Amino acid sequence: MTPSRSLQEVSLHFDPVWSWAFVAVVALALLAVLLAVPPDRSRVSPTGRLVLSLLRLAAFLALVACMLRPTFVATQNARQQGTVIVLADASESMTVADGPGGRTRWQEMADALAAARPAAEALASAGDFEIAVWRFDRELHPVTPIGADPFPLGSWADEPAADETAIGAAIDDGLRSTAGRTIAGIVVLSDGAQHAYAPRDLPPQSAARKIADTGVPLWSVTFGQQRGGGQGRDAAVVNLAVAETVYVKNALEVAGRVRLDGLAGRQAAVVLLAENESGVVEEVARTIVQVAGEAVEEAVRLAWTPKVIGERKLTLKVEPQEGEVILANNELSTFVDVIDGGLRVLYLEGELRVEQRFLRRMLAASPDMQVDFDWIDSSRRNRWPVDISRRLTGDYDAFLIGDLDSSAVRGDDLKTILGKVNAGAGLGLLGGFHAFEAGGWAGSALGPAMPFEADRLARQPFDEPVRKGLHMEGAMRMVPDQRFGNISILRLGKTDDDTAAVWRALPALDGASLIGRLLPTTKTLAATPDGKPLLVGREYGEGRVLAFAADSTWRWAMQGAVEQHRRFWRQFVLWLARQDDAEQDTLWVRLAQRRISPGTPLPFDAGLTKPDGTAQAGVALDAVVIGPDGQKRPVRVGRQGDTFSGTVAECAEPGDWKLVVRATRPGDATPRERSARFTVFRQDLELANPRANPLLMRQIAEVTSGGVRLPEELPAIFEEIAASPPTFESTEQWSFSPWDTSPMFLLMAACLCGEWFLRKRWGLV
Repeated sequence: MTPSRSLQEVSLHFDPVWSWAFVAVVALALLAVLLAVPPDRSRVSPTGRLVLSLLRLAAFLALVACMLRPTFVATQNARQQGTVIVLADASESMTVADGPGGRTRWQEMADALAAARPAAEALASAGDFEIAVWRFDRELHPVTPIGADPFPLGSWADEPAADETAIGAAIDDGLRSTAGRTIAGIVVLSDGAQHAYAPRDLPPQSAARKIADTGVPLWSVTFGQQRGGGQGRDAAVVNLAVAETVYVKNALEVAGRVRLDGLAGRQAAVVLLAENESGVVEEVARTIVQVAGEAVEEAVRLAWTPKVIGERKLTLKVEPQEGEVILANNELSTFVDVIDGGLRVLYLEGELRVEQRFLRRMLAASPDMQVDFDWIDSSRRNRWPVDISRRLTGDYDAFLIGDLDSSAVRGDDLKTILGKVNAGAGLGLLGGFHAFEAGGWAGSALGPAMPFEADRLARQPFDEPVRKGLHMEGAMRMVPDQRFGNISILRLGKTDDDTAAVWRALPALDGASLIGRLLPTTKTLAATPDGKPLLVGREYGEGRVLAFAADSTWRWAMQGAVEQHRRFWRQFVLWLARQDDAEQDTLWVRLAQRRISPGTPLPFDAGLTKPDGTAQAGVALDAVVIGPDGQKRPVRVGRQGDTFSGTVAECAEPGDWKLVVRATRPGDATPRERSARFTVFRQDLELANPRANPLLMRQIAEVTSGGVRLPEELPAIFEEIAASPPTFESTEQWSFSPWDTSPMFLLMAACLCGEWFLRKRWGLV
């Protein structure tokens, strides 16, 4: 229907040249000339004189009209047709069957539109309104009416549904598509579940505020239940947090959150799946969540200890529940990098001394060391020997034994430790009242590994005064033995002179235990100034053994030598585990994330470092990224100080990707290479969280002059618009200026030329 127009007013306006007085003077002068110089009566007939006078008068009047510059102005009012926009959600979440009788949200919306069809047809047939219908998911799709039916539901059902819902972008696109038209109102039919990736993730509230600023009403109609989908029962993993790297044989904590809807009073099993060295995914941990309410989110923590280095895929999964329909959101996956160099240490202690507290704190601060601590309380000797066989099933690189009597642990367990030391593990014995032969260690099942001889007379009985002859008293300094002073344990400076200066400056130790008679194969690594051994070592089988007589190195940390304390104990454990002689440079790659959505840029850093942790000079780095299809493409890498950085872009294909970095030094024949894997995931946003969101639908409606309506009230929206139609009128002005047109010029030219032609013909010129 075209807009109706009515003529309201026609007026004439003049804009004289210079002024009215000027026009009057010119007109009077021309009129005087016309009257003073009439045609010659003696040579022209009366009819000829009349024709010439009329031509002169017409030219005169035309000239005066041009000087007055008249303009005709006409004003008319045009009645505009209003447009009612209907936006219908056709995304995947509308297929959730949470309506009465198991009906889907789409079916509920179809019924509401069918009931509203008569009211919509009546509104459109009245002529003052048109109805523009779109269905939307990630994008906006126009719906062409079939005849008088504005809602051809049959054709909608044939269209595929996208796995995103962009309500805000749909409202914004609808407004742009109707630009230039007068909007009478907007009706949004949806479950309110806004799920969209950038750039289609415009908040619906922002789009609604833009509508409110124009005064256009918006009505919202919500379909679906606010509880979880799948007939009210849904279990989902909503978050997965895990460290990017883990050292082999160290425990990795995996944290996550699971959402449990409609499962009150039930138990949900959450399992952790890990990829093994063969690429097979297997269960490595499990926990049970007791669901207390109808809709809850619970935090879960599971642990996994990798046995082999390499990239490993981890999946946190909540097992499907009875009656659950939507299973796409039951798991989340990521990748972790299991790297070499991690240490696992078992620390057995008999007394909770100050020394053990500082030692445990320092070792726990090392990211590549995991310390398992067992306190075997001497006050509960009635329960000795304790059984630590389950603990010994772990793959430990080193064992530390503090102030503990040998009778506290079962002989079989000591034999197990002996076997592990013989196979390559390290054993460290620490000072104390029941250390060394005061605790009977050389005569125990672990005796073959001891660096000292057995001495039954040196035993320290419990509940008796401490035997003075087994200990050295007073302040004493620790002096590295000149023959072994360069051993890594005692290397506390960059040079030998620096190391000697550090040892001279360290605070004195407060006494120490007597180690006893040393075996011929035992080496004294450090001693007191008068030559009494403080630190001794030997090798047993493939393993290493240390005995340290002091138990007061905590004084170093308390008196300003924190770094020296940390370095000494770290090197103590590294030496035991045979990881003290790593002399190769290290090529490292660090990804900003291990899981990204499609199209998200992934920054990364890389570098080549020396064994002392400083950057290697003169290094050239290049990188390539390999997609799930095996295709390679280069990645630009730039230097940032001592390191390199880059960004992997355009990773659109979901799946496992690999970044490969190569480092080349001058003179290297073969470049070093390091890779890091990451996964591009495209989670089903629609079914990962299928709950309806009536709160959002209320927010976008109530910010405008519209409102929230129930599905059965949809016909009333069109009836409301028809009953109180707003007046959409526009005022148009039309003007005509005859003085500056070609007809006026032709009129003047015709009059002047005609008058001259007649005079010429009649012999007047």
